[in-house]
Amino acid sequence: MSGVAAGVLLSALAGILNGSFAAPTKYVRRWNWENIWAVWAVVAMALMPWTLVILTVPSGIKFYVYASSRVVWLLVLFGIGFGISQILFGLGIAAIGIALNFAIAIGLSTALGSLVPLILLQPETIFTLKGGTIFLGVALILVGIVLSAIAGWMKEKEHQIGPQAKHGDVEEKMSFKKGLILCILAGLGSPLINFGLAFGKTLTTQAGQVGVSPASQANVIWAPLLSASLVPYLLYCIYLWRKHHSWHLYALPESGINWLLGAIMGILWMSSVAIYGTVSVKLKSIGPILGWPLFMSTIIVTSSVWGFATGEWTGSFRKSRVIALSGILFLIFGFCALAYATRFG
Repeated sequence: MSGVAAGVLLSALAGILNGSFAAPTKYVRRWNWENIWAVWAVVAMALMPWTLVILTVPSGIKFYVYASSRVVWLLVLFGIGFGISQILFGLGIAAIGIALNFAIAIGLSTALGSLVPLILLQPETIFTLKGGTIFLGVALILVGIVLSAIAGWMKEKEHQIGPQAKHGDVEEKMSFKKGLILCILAGLGSPLINFGLAFGKTLTTQAGQVGVSPASQANVIWAPLLSASLVPYLLYCIYLWRKHHSWHLYALPESGINWLLGAIMGILWMSSVAIYGTVSVKLKSIGPILGWPLFMSTIIVTSSVWGFATGEWTGSFRKSRVIALSGILFLIFGFCALAYATRFG
């Protein structure tokens, strides 16, 4: 199997894992948002990344003593921004659901995650057929994002006039508007993890020099980047623990299943990120431009399946569901255009 073919298959697997990681939140009982997402953050941003470093890097944590400090600090800055975006992402899921949140935030993330590496790392291709195809793909993605937002707005209106409407619809309306803003902001910050790969090549090169296999070299990027992401995330959770007096919920009887669900979320998410890192290495210079949209497309499809399966569109009319599916279709067209652009040299 060629490197590109293997990269495509691994991208699909990584996307399925990532598109599924938030589904366990639907089954958490008696915990607040900050309880389950804090467990996810510790597992996904600290335990898993450093475990991968210890298992795959011969010198382990000592690797960073001789690593480029400038690149490490750049990853830390990317990580802090990514951590803030993940707070917004989690809040967006709580506000408008898995399907819409993933479609809007991930779609915007894909557009930026493809454009920025292109403009900064391959500026000579901007005014070529390849560059034009990439811009077409981004335009299609933006149309998909707009359609997804319209579908969400219509679904909210339908819930207000349908048999499931109840007192408190004003708060629900505000929550959708707030959730839409959160999704957009999360989408703006999410590509920072991709930028870590694109601008952290010095670390992966050094990892190769000390004997780290190509498939594991991206692990040296995840550890510092995601550890930095954990800082703002935990600070926000601590604020919510104090505000809601929710720290004690961790000790509630029968809360072990919630701990397990949070750990599963972290394992699914970090596994998808680690696999995507392998994809980026296999695809080499076209990794951030080809691997990223392939990864994102599977996430969108998988998260949409979970959204429908868990009843997020129950009670909505056919028109809003058709528009939502049309938005997903435009997103996929956009991803395909971005992938096709790599055929042009």
